[in-house]
Amino acid sequence: MLKAIIVDDELPARKELAFMLEQIEGISVIAEFEDGVETLEFLKPDRQADVIFLDIQMRRKDGITTAWEIMQMAQPPYIVFITGFEEYAIKAFELEAVDYVLKPFDEQRLHQTVRKLKTLHSRHELSNTPIVEYLNKQVPSGQKRLSIWSNERMVILHPRDICCVKTDDKGKTVVCSIKGNFVTKLALKEIQEKLASSEFIRTHKSYMVNLNRINEVIPWFNNTYMLVLDGYDDEKIPVARHYMKDFNREFEKI
Repeated sequence: MLKAIIVDDELPARKELAFMLEQIEGISVIAEFEDGVETLEFLKPDRQADVIFLDIQMRRKDGITTAWEIMQMAQPPYIVFITGFEEYAIKAFELEAVDYVLKPFDEQRLHQTVRKLKTLHSRHELSNTPIVEYLNKQVPSGQKRLSIWSNERMVILHPRDICCVKTDDKGKTVVCSIKGNFVTKLALKEIQEKLASSEFIRTHKSYMVNLNRINEVIPWFNNTYMLVLDGYDDEKIPVARHYMKDFNREFEKI
């Protein structure tokens, strides 16, 4: 059951949305507030809420400011913006909002939003279930499988199948494997910790490679290297000068 909070300084709009949400299976409204100040105070003692329906234009603290403060929390709830102006949707997605709903509220649109929330919530729960824990117990320490969401399904990657992990020019983390390339919300550093193993090494601030996937080491400018990886033909991987010492040391162990 999704636990929802509604934040809107217009009482009629708040009550209407609460009534419509309560008619949808799988979601329950646990609290209502008229501004962002009250909402943040409610959430401070680690109160558990799965989603906040947040009006953008409010008098004391507007929805954009409130959303930004919520996103700084360790485990922020999903945010769905409420607005009477569709142009605010662009700003909503810049703040990583799940969705937005327009006033006056549309029943079909609300159902669509709740379905999206349920999907996201089930993904979060699955990533912490015994399924992934069991898979990780089947391999030695330092060889944990990596789970990536792609096209509405979870892809389980064994470390040996991963060629490299990189941050692309848009700042997104991409896991490049023999099964394909997968974009993930995990940071490069987080994946490095998950795959903590002598097989993987940082070669650049934007790259981490599987040493066992290196086919060629090409001397490059300023005493650096470019790497050709088995199973990954998209590009050659740089070894920056800052990482040369660690790379040479680990590469000699192979």
